[in-house]
Amino acid sequence: MKLISLLCTAALAALLLLSWQLHEAHHTIDLQRQDLKSNKEKIADKNSQLIALSILTETNSHAQTELYATAEKNSALLRDRLHTIEVLTRENKTLRNWAATKLPDDVIRLQQRPTFTRGEDYRQWLSDNHPLPAP
Repeated sequence: MKLISLLCTAALAALLLLSWQLHEAHHTIDLQRQDLKSNKEKIADKNSQLIALSILTETNSHAQTELYATAEKNSALLRDRLHTIEVLTRENKTLRNWAATKLPDDVIRLQQRPTFTRGEDYRQWLSDNHPLPAP
């Protein structure tokens, strides 16, 4: 009878130990499940940010391509204009003499403006009301 009692006590102790380990395992699984859910949310958020960044990058790339095309077009127009002026100046003696003549001081004052570093500054300067420079 003592042996059965001892075996029952040992079995009960083993059962309690296994029950405690099972409880700890369930607790660990719950913590890992919460971490997994949190990580999924973080990944979904990062994925949304990456998609937004990709769209922004594509938009910027398209805008940059348009700007380069516009700059190239402006450059070609400027080259054509300078070439036309050069041809006309070379062919016409009156025009050549006029181009070599110094502008009057009043006209030079009309052309004076501050140095601009940004296009926005130039647009603002144009929209401001500037009196003519004093002689």
